[in-house]
Amino acid sequence: MVILGDSPGSNLLSAALEHARASLRQIPDDGWGLPASGLDWTCRETIAHILDDLGAYAMQLSGTHRRQGWTPLMEFSLTPGRPPCMFWPEEEGGTPAVLDCLDAVGGLLVAVIAGAPADRTGWHPYGNPDRSALAAMGIVELTLHTHDILGAHHIDYQAPAPLVAPCLDRIFAHATRSDDPWHDLLTATGRTPQSRGHAWRWDSTARPVP
Repeated sequence: MVILGDSPGSNLLSAALEHARASLRQIPDDGWGLPASGLDWTCRETIAHILDDLGAYAMQLSGTHRRQGWTPLMEFSLTPGRPPCMFWPEEEGGTPAVLDCLDAVGGLLVAVIAGAPADRTGWHPYGNPDRSALAAMGIVELTLHTHDILGAHHIDYQAPAPLVAPCLDRIFAHATRSDDPWHDLLTATGRTPQSRGHAWRWDSTARPVP
C-alpha cells in the first residue's frame, strides 16, 4: 500500500545523515568554537541544536500516549546565557565525538520513522507531523545547519537535490521553485541575499492515510 504523503522516509533521512557526517569530517577538532555562519550560535551549539531537533522529533513518535508539546525533559546550558540543549557532544572528543553523536541520535529518528504506524502523529507549532513530515523536518534542520557550520570554515556545502526536493514537496509546498532544490530551500528559509531576514515557516501538518 502506498501511503499518501509518506515521502520522505527513513531511507532518505539515513542518506542525509551520511552525507552530513561525511561533510562535517572536514571540521578540525578545535573548530567547533567558531560562530556558525549567519547564526548567533557557535558551531558546537549549532550541532547541539541539530541533535536536539533529531532527538525531539524521534520522541514525538516513539511513545504510544500522544501529548501536546515537546517531551518534558529538562534542558541545560553549560555556559550561562548560551542556548540551552538536551544533548552536548563531549568537547575533548573533537570532531569524531560530534560525528558519533550525530550517528547515534540521528539513528534514533531513522528507527522511529521506520517503525512508527502511518497514522501516528506528533506535535509541532507549525502543524502536527506524521512520520513523513518528521523525516522532512529532520533533513531540513540537518542540511541547513550543516551548511551553517561549514560556512563558518569557508567550506561550501550543498545538499544533493534528491535529498532536498522531497522535503520541499512535503513541508514547503508553496515555496518558490526552480531547477535547483537546494537554492530553493535556502531561499525558503531566509539564507539567500534576497530572502535574508524574511519570516518563514514550514507546514508539517499530517497527511491523510487512506
